[in-house]
Amino acid sequence: MDTEQIKDLIQKQQTGQLTDEEQAILDTWYLKLSQIETVKVNETDITNRLNAIWIGLDVNKKKLQKNYTLWPRIAVAASVLLMLSAGGYFLMHKLVTPQLTVQNQIHEIAPGSNKATLTLANGQQIVLTKNMAGKLAVQGQTQIQINNGAITYAGANDPIIAYNTLTTKRKEQFPLILADGTEVTLDAASSITYPVAFNGKERKVKITGQAYFKVVHNDRQPFVVQVKGQTIRDIGTEFNINAYDDEPIVRTTLVQGSIAIVFNDQTNILKPGQEADLINNALMIKSGNIDEATAWKNNLFHFTGVDLKTVMRQFSRWYDVDVSYQGEIPDYEFAGEMSRNVKASEVFDALSRYGLKFKIDGKNIIVSKSSEK
Repeated sequence: MDTEQIKDLIQKQQTGQLTDEEQAILDTWYLKLSQIETVKVNETDITNRLNAIWIGLDVNKKKLQKNYTLWPRIAVAASVLLMLSAGGYFLMHKLVTPQLTVQNQIHEIAPGSNKATLTLANGQQIVLTKNMAGKLAVQGQTQIQINNGAITYAGANDPIIAYNTLTTKRKEQFPLILADGTEVTLDAASSITYPVAFNGKERKVKITGQAYFKVVHNDRQPFVVQVKGQTIRDIGTEFNINAYDDEPIVRTTLVQGSIAIVFNDQTNILKPGQEADLINNALMIKSGNIDEATAWKNNLFHFTGVDLKTVMRQFSRWYDVDVSYQGEIPDYEFAGEMSRNVKASEVFDALSRYGLKFKIDGKNIIVSKSSEK
């Protein structure tokens, strides 16, 4: 595809002759341009980007043929349009106006941010924000500080046995550096309980919700995560754990290194790119999707063939809204990426292109099928 072919698509659009697939290609092209700092791109860049779009559509077309009962007529467009941020779409795409069906919007719902609550061993609670800096507390010989937006623990061979808990509410996330240098990022509506200093044979922590770990390996003192009946042991690694109560699967995805997962007295070793899914009290090891598992850490929503309710559960946690459904909801599958930095109204405006209506009343979102054509 070259610039002349893009011009042909634009001309066909203006005369109403575009097919659904051609519309998806053109929509995606505008979205891709919205992520470039300058619109001055060379011919090679244009060709490469268009080729990538075509490859993506080939994949989507195969899936459409296999699961046609799950995909409406606009499925190809839906999977492509959600690849990029809603904000970028409305900024760059001037030729096609989306059907906006967001109703009763009383106030803008901003996205989440770096914020959390630290509970010390004595029960004292400290509300943390990304702009804080300096010493937070001292426990035993360990100093707790916040530097560059992350909590850090410093204390050599501290004999104290004391536990802290870092908790995020909906619409919050926060980074943490444990006493051994292990980096942890906590997603919204999550928690991690950990010792201020690691003195035992193991470095043991407990989590709820979702957390990303970049572990400092130590053969003499293994790092252990306990979550929903599972024990995950580090063998030098980076991994993500998604263990929300409202998700049907507890999913551990290995990014680098190796981990051992113990469940019901059985041990499974994961290789990079694999995931362990705990569902219905059974653990299944399979190939994973690292991009999907870790997107939240990079301020992205990432979906790979998921239904609307799965999409909305992520939005609910990040925007701190309660979602309910009215009537029959289209059985769509969504794929692609969307920024987590945009306002909720921009997300709902983008989704409303696919026959959905969103009624917003404070923090309550009612989703229904649009009656407009």
